[in-house]
Amino acid sequence: MSRNWKGENSAGVKLVPPWSWVSYVGSVTSVLKSRGLDCDFTDVAGMSGYAFVVNIHDKLCPSGPTAFDWTMLEEGTQALGMETEILMVAHEGGTNEEELISELFERVRHEIDKGRCCVVWGATSTPEFSIVHGYRDNSYLVRSRRSQQGKTEREWKRPLGEDEFPEEPVRYDRLQAPGWLGAVFFGDRIEKGQSRAERKAVARAVQLLRDQHACFDPDYAHGTNAFEVWAELIEAGKAEVFGNAYNVHCYWEMQMLASGFCRRLAKRYPKAALALDNAAEWFWRSSLNLERLKKMFPLPKGDTSDRISAKPAARLLRECKGLNEQAVRFLQKALALF
Repeated sequence: MSRNWKGENSAGVKLVPPWSWVSYVGSVTSVLKSRGLDCDFTDVAGMSGYAFVVNIHDKLCPSGPTAFDWTMLEEGTQALGMETEILMVAHEGGTNEEELISELFERVRHEIDKGRCCVVWGATSTPEFSIVHGYRDNSYLVRSRRSQQGKTEREWKRPLGEDEFPEEPVRYDRLQAPGWLGAVFFGDRIEKGQSRAERKAVARAVQLLRDQHACFDPDYAHGTNAFEVWAELIEAGKAEVFGNAYNVHCYWEMQMLASGFCRRLAKRYPKAALALDNAAEWFWRSSLNLERLKKMFPLPKGDTSDRISAKPAARLLRECKGLNEQAVRFLQKALALF
């Protein structure tokens, strides 16, 4: 397979900036909108299941929000109305790593030549998802959640262009992708099958929060109990400084989106509306707790060594556990009423 690619091409579409703390949600939403789907972060996070993921490492490192089997997200993402393929391949620096990385680049170039943007894991300066909207010789042309940070106001309708300070190209073999190669590819438009898909999304949410889904790594704490583990780590002073703050920001956003998703469903399903509105309220209260934690542990420091702040922080996290348990009970009730 050639390692000396030449040429340049772009999908030639307008992209809204993928400004979400959870890079999958931001990147996928931007690509789907560029393909004409009417969706936003709430739709993508709720339908895919990401809004209901709580996943905590035993040292509270930044990996928690992305350290699970991403193929879990495929069915719900596709239900938004576009064929979706999520690729996730383990690599540990073996003899086939160069071949895998090259094959991924070839596949992405093929998609770009069809006018289709892709989402690639690690095609930025950190292990996160970003949009690949083109290629130049042996490099990806990317748009990540870090684009324009601190340079322009968050104007959602500006197209990607020369005036937008495009990010530096990322060489195909310099992905920040420890452990996994990952990408999301999008095919043709499909029928939504909305009612059935949305009921599945609620069932998926219950599974995720009750830690009954096979997507999780056993070395992490998941579901509502992850909040308890998180509280214990802060009390013991074992939480990574940056990792703690990053987790707070990610789960604050996802709990907000979980609440918004339930509110939307409540408007569409009158029989389940009361249960869904109640679930939304509990998620919202949890997001308010996490918003308070954002102020206690700001990026980039997020210091957890201060015992004065550790005790109230742990209390807020334990409240989040209870609030999410209440939300799950109402989601379970809603399932019977769809």
